[in-house]
Amino acid sequence: MKSYRNFLTVFLLLIVYTFVYVDTSSSRPDSHAPIGVMGEHAHKSGGWMFAYRFMAMDMRELQSGTTTLENADVLKDFMRVPTRMDMKMHMFGVMFAPHNKITLMAMTNYQQRYMEMEGTHDHATGHHDHPVGKHEMSSVGIGDFKLESLLTLWKTDHLNLIGNISVSLPTGSIEQIGMDENILPYPMQLGSGSFEGRPGVTLFGYLGNWSYGSQLRGTFPLHTNNSEYRHGNSVNATVWGARKINDWLSFGGRFLLSHSGQIIGSHPNLNVNMSPNHRPDFRGGTQFNIAISSNLMVPAGIPLAGHRIAVEFTIPVYQNLTGTQLKNTWVLMLGWQYAFRL
Repeated sequence: MKSYRNFLTVFLLLIVYTFVYVDTSSSRPDSHAPIGVMGEHAHKSGGWMFAYRFMAMDMRELQSGTTTLENADVLKDFMRVPTRMDMKMHMFGVMFAPHNKITLMAMTNYQQRYMEMEGTHDHATGHHDHPVGKHEMSSVGIGDFKLESLLTLWKTDHLNLIGNISVSLPTGSIEQIGMDENILPYPMQLGSGSFEGRPGVTLFGYLGNWSYGSQLRGTFPLHTNNSEYRHGNSVNATVWGARKINDWLSFGGRFLLSHSGQIIGSHPNLNVNMSPNHRPDFRGGTQFNIAISSNLMVPAGIPLAGHRIAVEFTIPVYQNLTGTQLKNTWVLMLGWQYAFRL
């Protein structure tokens, strides 16, 4: 609870900077937040928007708390250690506004996860006093499906306040298996296995050629899944700013503070001595990231007018991980958005 109170305090300090005063024209390239922020804008009645995002994430080197660890030291306690993980995700979204104060959103995703591990060779008997072996594992498929309602709680010519009410449906598999027919560890599963509540609040405003915003969101699993565990609660707070360069291009940046708890319960078929990834208590932690971004709005009068192309690159500046985990090194997100009214 103390961590959540700290998050709320930081967020309230950050949103002071979003109370700004200018016109809120949707034709600006920065009328949408950086592409890594979702559910931050609403539409007028009858408005539609289709979106596609591609995310690539890279993780390397072991860390516990804030201390970097050597693989050989971790292998004293486990049979294998992860050395690298990357994830690619294709996200598809649609938004529709049945009312000026209500915008509905649905999102699904397709994931590709890959991990390299180092450790003992696979054999049933004998000692493991020979050179370590290298192992690979991967999982591919649909992730969890999300439904969201964006409620315009307060709107002026200067500022929008949006309430986010969202639920995540457990459509992603949590029973992915490897080439050895054993269940894959927690980071390689495609979903949470639980229905999750995802409340949030978003503020968005403008000042001349500048735009600002902040968002606070949480994810709270509502029950234990069929594999006898549930993910920990998580809270994310972000604040961003962008500068409109001209009518079609903007550049921006943002700060992201996140905290997530460890997994509660455990999968009955995962051997906690196999690797740190098999430990449910070695999940979660606190991170502070910075990101740079750009939005490009195709101007009127040329083909594809109104289409928006966006990019964001994120790196961590602070990570305090619960137990032994791979560190995040970078995240790249590319996106396309197109809004229209019927």
